[in-house]
Amino acid sequence: MSIFSKNSNSQNNPEQDMQEQPDNFSQSNVPEEVDFEPAEQNFRSEAPVRSSINSKPSILSEGFVFEGTIVSDGVLNISGTVRGTVTAKSVLIDSTGQVDGELNTENLVIKGNLKGDVNCDDLNVGPLAHVSGNINYKYIHIQRGGKISGKFNKN
Repeated sequence: MSIFSKNSNSQNNPEQDMQEQPDNFSQSNVPEEVDFEPAEQNFRSEAPVRSSINSKPSILSEGFVFEGTIVSDGVLNISGTVRGTVTAKSVLIDSTGQVDGELNTENLVIKGNLKGDVNCDDLNVGPLAHVSGNINYKYIHIQRGGKISGKFNKN
C-alpha cells in the first residue's frame, strides 16, 4: 500500500496507515556482519601538484618604463620598456616591448626588441623582432623576418 494512494483507511487514520507500511530498512533486512575486502584503488594519495607558473601573467604595459631588477616565478609579458635584469619562468616581449639588459628565463618569446645578455632554454624570435647581444639557448626558432645579431651559443 502506498502512502500516496487514496485509501479509505488513510483518510480516517493516516498514522495507523503509516504503521502498517513495511519498513524496508529494519534490522531484520540488514546482515549482522559484513566482510569487505578492500578493492584495489588507483587514487593519488596526495593533492594535485600545481604548476609553478602562476595562472595570471605579470604585465608591463605599453608606455611603462621600468629600471631595475624583476624576479618572477611565473609569466611576464612586457609591452613597455625594461632596463635592468629580468629573471622569470617565462617571458614574452610583445611587439611594442623593449628590454635592455640581462634576461634569464626558461621560455622566451620575442616579438619586439631585445638588447643584452640572455640565458634561456627555449628561444622564439618573431618576424618583427630585433635581437642583439650574447644569447645562450638550448632550442631556437627564428621566424622569417626576425633580425638577430651578436653571439648565439647553443647550450
